[in-house]
Amino acid sequence: MEVRKLKKSNIVELTFLICWPVAIVASLAIYLITNNGDFVVSYILGIASMLLMQSLNYRMMKDLYKNNPSKIKGRTILMYIVRFVFFGIILYVSQDSEKWNVFYTLGGLLTYPITIFVVTLIKARKDKGDDEDEL
Repeated sequence: MEVRKLKKSNIVELTFLICWPVAIVASLAIYLITNNGDFVVSYILGIASMLLMQSLNYRMMKDLYKNNPSKIKGRTILMYIVRFVFFGIILYVSQDSEKWNVFYTLGGLLTYPITIFVVTLIKARKDKGDDEDEL
């Protein structure tokens, strides 16, 4: 009988997996509280934009780390500028629209950072507990 060790999951990949259910629950909560579909669309615009940019950033950095580590610093700065401009455009479009709400869009943009913070805290506690078991 072969015993395989489970590969330690990457925190970013784990956050992507957890962020989708969080977004679905938040969207349902927004709809049940406000009964306004446009607010849900605003939230989905924010979360989809954030996940799109984080996915692009993750894939780009993962590829650079393997193939060309010397360019990581420059690409990181470039990605921050691109994200800043992209999120500014998303918030402007949301603000300019009569239907959408900029606060729900901002909430969607902040869902990923909040989720990664919580996932990191939980994973750090879990890993700390695993290390104590080994001693």
